[in-house]
Amino acid sequence: MTKIPGWLKAVSAVAGLSVAGMASATTGYFGLGYGAKAMGLAGAVVSNPQDSATIAANPAGMTKVGERVDVGLRFFNPNREAVLNTTAVGGTFDVHDESRRDLFLIPNFGFNIKLRDNLWFGFNNYGNGGMNSTYDRNLYDEAFAVLGAAAQGISGVCDPLSLPPGISSCAQLVPEGATTGLPDTGTLGVDLAQAIFAPTLALKVNDKNSLGASLLIGVQRFSARGLGNFQCFTNSVATNPANATTCPQGFAAVPSSDLTGNNSDWSFGAGVRVGWLGEVHPNVTLGASVSSKLYMSEFDDYAELFAEQGDFDIPANFTLGATFQATPRLKISLDYQRILYEGVNSISNAGPIFNALAGQPTPPSFDVSVPGGGPDSEWLGRDDGMGFGWEDINIYRLAAEYAHSGQWIFRAGFAWNDQPIPDSQVLFNFLAPAVIEKHATVGFTYRPDKQSEWSFAYMRAFSEEVKTSQAAFGIPGAIEMDQNSVDVGYTYKF
Repeated sequence: MTKIPGWLKAVSAVAGLSVAGMASATTGYFGLGYGAKAMGLAGAVVSNPQDSATIAANPAGMTKVGERVDVGLRFFNPNREAVLNTTAVGGTFDVHDESRRDLFLIPNFGFNIKLRDNLWFGFNNYGNGGMNSTYDRNLYDEAFAVLGAAAQGISGVCDPLSLPPGISSCAQLVPEGATTGLPDTGTLGVDLAQAIFAPTLALKVNDKNSLGASLLIGVQRFSARGLGNFQCFTNSVATNPANATTCPQGFAAVPSSDLTGNNSDWSFGAGVRVGWLGEVHPNVTLGASVSSKLYMSEFDDYAELFAEQGDFDIPANFTLGATFQATPRLKISLDYQRILYEGVNSISNAGPIFNALAGQPTPPSFDVSVPGGGPDSEWLGRDDGMGFGWEDINIYRLAAEYAHSGQWIFRAGFAWNDQPIPDSQVLFNFLAPAVIEKHATVGFTYRPDKQSEWSFAYMRAFSEEVKTSQAAFGIPGAIEMDQNSVDVGYTYKF
């Protein structure tokens, strides 16, 4: 076995210990692909294994990639923006902002070694992503300020007949950037980092079939800030009625200590992935893999933000694929994946909607005739508590790989997926605007010698918007995102 260079050991150690930033959302909050080679193929690698990152798609592929160490770095640029059209209620401006964090560096690392002729051991660490945003303007709080002024015109606190010249509504008295003065309503955003560490065994059953299994060890870090406007929807409020008017139905905003502004909290858990790779024809290879849900410990410091007292499991998913050797140099790959977001309450439970009778945002089952909405009300943090309203999605991938020579391999791919966020769920998803549906990728690998490979990939995720004529605040709203990413990877073969 060839000795691994010392510098590569150092880089691998750093990459292996890192927690990948969960900013790489492309298919909901899962990554499109993992590593430069997979990204060049738009993630279509379940039947076309490339390197140790194949563990993130199909662990059986480790029997095909040889002994190696892979390290890489992704430069990820998501552009996210959100708007609430407060001019719809008489304001002079719309509440609009772009998330200012738009560049992330995401490392990846893996290796593969042969234990015996038909048995391989590999490891890869990778991250999913998407729930990250930082808005300098608190979109919720500014909208509340305008809506409050509009309501004053109805209640008589502001007399519409005595407005200054040039002002036609009480809402116009609110200057852009005005706040409600409520606590915990400064900079708005969330930051969820997630890494999965996957030790893997792969068995070559015979010349044509391989099986693989990975233990998926999950680590998550989360923080939220600026969510003070949602204190009225926490379980603390539901269980502490008072004769105040700051919350729906006369509930006082009993401050929750587990909603927002608690710095970083950590969560740990595990699951499994199993896969099969088989040559069913000299020119056709099929692949399949399935991942269980990763059952994670709860975010205790955010027990009144996420459903089930802070639970945030990682959804189950499965993938099927086929690769065709169209010519001696050209491979065509097709993949289908389904991600089961609806299996995690904190992701899939519906968020707040507008209650026309109450004239305010409410949990979906809020009953205005019962203080607090009764025992079935979907308060933040309860088992049936409000979430982001995401739906299960299908992802389709088509890719081509061309071996120009022994030194150069070129790749291209396209992927498209269902929209995970329904129009009605725009408001909460200001925090996680993972609306991307279409992606195009290109990439290449250069082999300067028999032991080394350099790989590169570029991805463009095209701009997508989800909007509604009536967000939970009763006014139009929209979220939009587009993305660019560049992957660079180095491989050392034993």
